[in-house]
Amino acid sequence: MTADLQTPREAAPKLSDHARDVIRDRIIEGDLPMGAVLRESELAALLGMSKIPVREALVQLECEGMIQMSPNRSHKVFDMTSDDIRDLGELREMLESEALRLALQRDPEALAAALRAVVDQMREALAAQDGRSYKLLDNAFHHAIFAQCGNVYLEKTHHMLSFRIQALRNRLSRDMALNDRSLGEHAALTDLVAAMDLEAALDLMRSHIRDTTQNYLAQALSAVPAAQRPPARVMLAEMERFADAAMLAAGCDDATRAAVIRALSHASIHGVDTHGYRLLPHYLEGFVGGRLVARPSVTWEQGAPGAAVLDGGDGHGARATYAAVDLAVEMARSSGTGAVAIRASSHFGAAGAYAKAVAEAGMLGFCFCNSDSFVRLQGGAEKFHGTNPIAMAGPAGEGQDPWLFDMATSAIPFNKVQLSRALGIPLPPDTASNGQGVNTTDPDEAAMLAPLGGEFGYKGAGLAGISEILSTALSGAPLSFELPPMISEDMATPRGLGAFVLALDPAAFAGLDIFTGTLRRYRDAIRGSATTAGGTVMAAGDREWSEGRRRRMSGLLLDQTAVEALTRFAGEKGIAPLEVLTR
Repeated sequence: MTADLQTPREAAPKLSDHARDVIRDRIIEGDLPMGAVLRESELAALLGMSKIPVREALVQLECEGMIQMSPNRSHKVFDMTSDDIRDLGELREMLESEALRLALQRDPEALAAALRAVVDQMREALAAQDGRSYKLLDNAFHHAIFAQCGNVYLEKTHHMLSFRIQALRNRLSRDMALNDRSLGEHAALTDLVAAMDLEAALDLMRSHIRDTTQNYLAQALSAVPAAQRPPARVMLAEMERFADAAMLAAGCDDATRAAVIRALSHASIHGVDTHGYRLLPHYLEGFVGGRLVARPSVTWEQGAPGAAVLDGGDGHGARATYAAVDLAVEMARSSGTGAVAIRASSHFGAAGAYAKAVAEAGMLGFCFCNSDSFVRLQGGAEKFHGTNPIAMAGPAGEGQDPWLFDMATSAIPFNKVQLSRALGIPLPPDTASNGQGVNTTDPDEAAMLAPLGGEFGYKGAGLAGISEILSTALSGAPLSFELPPMISEDMATPRGLGAFVLALDPAAFAGLDIFTGTLRRYRDAIRGSATTAGGTVMAAGDREWSEGRRRRMSGLLLDQTAVEALTRFAGEKGIAPLEVLTR
């Protein structure tokens, strides 16, 4: 009996290998920019497969250096700083010079023939203006040198680097003038190899790589969307100069400009970038569109000693709230307490800016506000509260930084979602939810925020309720779920936010000296308390004051999306553009 023999069929390629090749090609082609976040669900949908082979492909690409994994296990396309590009250029010089020397000594005729064949094809591709083929042939030219060098380890080392080199090269190959120059250098190098002029060939190779590296440095960042670029640095005085000129061009009065600059500078100096100058483009759009009254009439009525309602006249929230601070402090001087409920206001930035202003007047200050619904209730699946911050600040004595506590009652502020979208980075776990109330770390999927407290989020929701009541019920301002959204195409309709400022004068109680002395003892005890191994205990405000000292010297951070928006505004209004520092 004869057994049936079957010819073994060639194994089908693994799905993970196919996914790896497609993702790698998209990175090299620039379809996935450097620094771009890679989401398994999106890649699986793109490739028409499950997440499992995609995950395996990402592991392989991480080993190749094409992608990077962050501590929270999210993936992004490799990124290269200017220093990285310079280091890669230096390594290329060393490797390609040695490979050229070995290949020319080993078999100059074979090397010249291989290079000339590639150059002929490069010339044809350039004549046809086929940039895609040209860049592949550019890579093939350099690969041919390593293939002819006779050293397998040198060839493998180049292969490991070639994907990153090609990703950079592709961004330059769109420039036909650079391609013309590149072809001439490749042809000249081939002629020197054919003439067996090693030293001249090596000089040209090094010069070619150095020039190319400089072109990478000049153009690589321009291929990366603004959202993925590192933030710019701007000195505080320059940022304030530009903000004043921009708001003046938008028609703002002196008091509005001063208040907005004061609020934004507070946030950006102290590292609260979500509420800092990155909001200036949004505010300018509101002034120009009419949502924010550029020259508001701010009025108030005092219902009793120490209590008043202030109408912000639909101007900027900073204008109304700093006016409320002044009024609260004035009333507290005579009554011991000054409470101001605010209506007809708008987004005011960081609540801590106003509590701190009260503390700078020698009083204990509180500030609350509500905002449009974006935070679910504990166990909820719809937007209900705003982020509804609570801030408190108090004086600590002559020459001392005040005590400053500023928090959102959501797990994170909404502007953290906007900043994460702009920078292409994931959100912290359990801080935001999708439209069904299920938590997500993808800022693009975030439809609402979670309340502060995680599984005990009812506490955060309760604190939000305190801010909600103080910001609405005392002034008649709308509740959070009755407010127009902050992010909207409608930049003409005022939003009518509410807020609440409270000033308590220690002199009306046990006295300012007792207050400041007690606060200092309390803060010193916090700073001196025992810590866990490697842990750090900080008192309220310590991080902000430390960051403020650093940023006053080194400059503020401003994301590139905001820089581009401000540049466009400056061009439209004919004002001097914002000057950013070179990193």
